[in-house]
Amino acid sequence: MRHQTRFPRTALTALVFAAAALTMHADEGIPEITSFEPTPLEQKIFDGPGVTVMRGEDIYSTLCAGCHMPEGEGAVGGGMYPALAGNEKLEYPDYAVFIVLNGYKAMPSFAHTLSDEQVAAVVNYLQSGLGGNSYEPAATAEQAELSRPQ
Repeated sequence: MRHQTRFPRTALTALVFAAAALTMHADEGIPEITSFEPTPLEQKIFDGPGVTVMRGEDIYSTLCAGCHMPEGEGAVGGGMYPALAGNEKLEYPDYAVFIVLNGYKAMPSFAHTLSDEQVAAVVNYLQSGLGGNSYEPAATAEQAELSRPQ
């Protein structure tokens, strides 16, 4: 008795369409992307192990803006990303320092990514530079050190 491997009809159909799509793209002369050049900011940020920039604005634009949006306006999509612009919880730095270091709900912890100085810098940016926030920047590296998870 001969053993025959059979693909389910949907898998076979998917293979046929994938082969056709590859053939069409090859015929259309679409160039292959083989590499990309990082922006100057990306080069600066990832110039070594971990995040190497120290300015709060640079840290925010790299690690936070993808979810909380460039001006801190927040978003709803695959999850809910609260607005940071105009957020009263940022008046005092303790809350933001704790959340940045420990995470909350879908937000990851950045304790293993950012130094105490970087945490203070990004929280100070949230307080006084993001989206019109005008709270007095008051986060310190010592505060971040005390809020780190053990």
